[in-house]
Amino acid sequence: MGLLHNTFKLTKTQRKAVAVLAVILTLTSTRVQAAEQTSVLPDAPQWETGSVEQNDNIGHSLIVPDRYAGELKEAQSIRVMRVTVTAYASVPEETDSSPFTTADGSQVRDGIVAANFLKFGTRVRLPELFGDKVFEVHDRMNARYQDRVDIWMASAKEDRDFGIQRNVKIEIL
Repeated sequence: MGLLHNTFKLTKTQRKAVAVLAVILTLTSTRVQAAEQTSVLPDAPQWETGSVEQNDNIGHSLIVPDRYAGELKEAQSIRVMRVTVTAYASVPEETDSSPFTTADGSQVRDGIVAANFLKFGTRVRLPELFGDKVFEVHDRMNARYQDRVDIWMASAKEDRDFGIQRNVKIEIL
């Protein structure tokens, strides 16, 4: 320690920190060597099969081992809540004067939902009804509906058949 003190002009506290780091490095090195000698570490990498999961909104992907895929899907959801889910179609009695244009100006298509409590572009899943299918908020509902999601469907018959689904789990991504 005298050499370090004279060469680098270390304070007493700094010298103690260097000593602690030296002990930690020595112990870590000893444990790695012991593990290598007892074959605790694998000889070769263990490869796992996995699936590509979408990780963000700009196209980056992540390969996730199959055994963790379910946990990743749960982790990706920002918030989980229960809502009432209904459906609507592009017919005048269920929309305004422009039935094929959503509130944010986009055209209706499969995967569009209306919700007043979420921002436009918010992605959601309804796993109890649609599994892993991801929907996106592009439309609004009557102002009296605050905790409700309305799914666009291609025909009025489909939306009538869907009916009202209460207490449905929604994952906000």
